[in-house]
Amino acid sequence: MRVSREQGHKSGAWRSVGLREGSECYGKFPNSRSLNNREIGNFSPRSGGKDVPPGLIRHNGMQHIQELPGGSMRVERWIVPSGPLRLAHALLYLRTSPSAVLEKVTEDACRRALRINERAVLLQVRQEGQGVRVTLWGDALDDATVAAAEAEVRRIFLLDEDPGDFYREVPLRDRVLGRVMEDYLWARPVLIADPLEALMWAIIGQQVNVAFARKLKARLVELCGGVLEVDGERYWVFPPAWRIADLPEDLLRGNQFSRQKARYILGLARAVASGELDLRALGVLPVEEAIAELVRFLGVGRWTAEYVLMRGLGRPDVIPAADLGLRAVMGRHYLGGRVATEAEVREISAAWSPWRAWGAWLWWLHLQVTRGV
Repeated sequence: MRVSREQGHKSGAWRSVGLREGSECYGKFPNSRSLNNREIGNFSPRSGGKDVPPGLIRHNGMQHIQELPGGSMRVERWIVPSGPLRLAHALLYLRTSPSAVLEKVTEDACRRALRINERAVLLQVRQEGQGVRVTLWGDALDDATVAAAEAEVRRIFLLDEDPGDFYREVPLRDRVLGRVMEDYLWARPVLIADPLEALMWAIIGQQVNVAFARKLKARLVELCGGVLEVDGERYWVFPPAWRIADLPEDLLRGNQFSRQKARYILGLARAVASGELDLRALGVLPVEEAIAELVRFLGVGRWTAEYVLMRGLGRPDVIPAADLGLRAVMGRHYLGGRVATEAEVREISAAWSPWRAWGAWLWWLHLQVTRGV
């Protein structure tokens, strides 16, 4: 097993860690370590570089960089979000969401490996005061890669979106949702990190329960994803479209994907890999045009399209109204316990515009937290 030079790394810098056939190892940082609190000291944007840990090679207010053994690097950056933030609510969502297969989440931090500028980077996100500390581990983290990683964190956790108007205005229009908002004050939706991952998850989740969908997503990643190893821990990296597209249909079938689902996954991966489907471009199209573009492809209906626009691309006023979980939880709270229809979900959520995606995400969070209660 080897790492392709197409990944942007010298193959000699990486080693296999015994993955399943078809998997790819992006790298290992054998002697890296986390800084403890004593070492960090006043290691903050206001410290001016005081109490800097040994090995730090440069610092400038909002960023600190440390060389680690083996040529790898650890970079810390601070982000000041727009408006008030309670990152703990996003972390709670990830801890309870069946879609969060690749994240390692605690009560106060989330770690996730992503492909940034064609290289694998481990990100850790943690709130400190009203700011966010982002820690990166990777090989030869240049300024462009660090900036791109920060941009991804801002996008995934919606750090540039001020939640103030949503929390001020929507409770006045919808007292039912307003009571839920009190429990999760200043929560912001968290996106699925990769729009392709959101699309694959939506397809995988069609016509199966969420526990089985989670199992299938993990198998897809194991079949063709990569692995980054940091401090002795392995972090899976979601595969690019071309690696999914190269999977034999029979291999997916042998891993419990239905024939129809395997064909949908392979067809969409090929469309993305060839450029026929540009997922990022959908983020700026008018919503109905973006939906029309997505539903051209086999396996994508309106629910899948709306889900991808909401969870993969962060469109704030899109709601996948046919979602069964959303219909169930809204029916419970608005309609006396019966399951709401898609039309009823759209009618009720009209009061949340232009933040229908935010309202839907809060109901999903509430459903995940209260499931079984």
